[in-house]
Amino acid sequence: MRVHPHVVFLRLCGAAGFGVFLGLATAGLVGIVTGRDFADGTEWLAGVPILAVFGMPLGAVVAWLTRHWFLPATPRRWLLFTAAGLLALPLATAVGQGEMSNAVVFPITAIGGITTAMLWQRGFRREIAPGQALRYGRFVRRHSHGPQDRGGSRRWS
Repeated sequence: MRVHPHVVFLRLCGAAGFGVFLGLATAGLVGIVTGRDFADGTEWLAGVPILAVFGMPLGAVVAWLTRHWFLPATPRRWLLFTAAGLLALPLATAVGQGEMSNAVVFPITAIGGITTAMLWQRGFRREIAPGQALRYGRFVRRHSHGPQDRGGSRRWS
């Protein structure tokens, strides 16, 4: 499998965007808990059901796009991500509704983006490393249990 730099860059941008979205949802939750999102009497509450309906398919798409690197062995992955989209989209839009300070929103959003980019990089290396090892002659058997498999001594060397 050949790795194309443009595809890698687009995947990295998508992972960072996913993290920014999660960071915005977290910041929106902080705004709701502290009561800053309802200070202006905005129409956000009336739009929550519509945002939740749009968030459900968004969560399902994210579950499919991140299936290799973000919680890959999670049981009922589609259900979990659909429910997360149901909650995350309204929370992410709550950030712009109140008097949230940039000193709170920006660090939470940056931490989300950086964390998911790092998780994606780890998953990308895990996916690409075996193919590169075969291509360059550095293949090592991963499940070797040492010399005892070959009839040698039981001592590790």
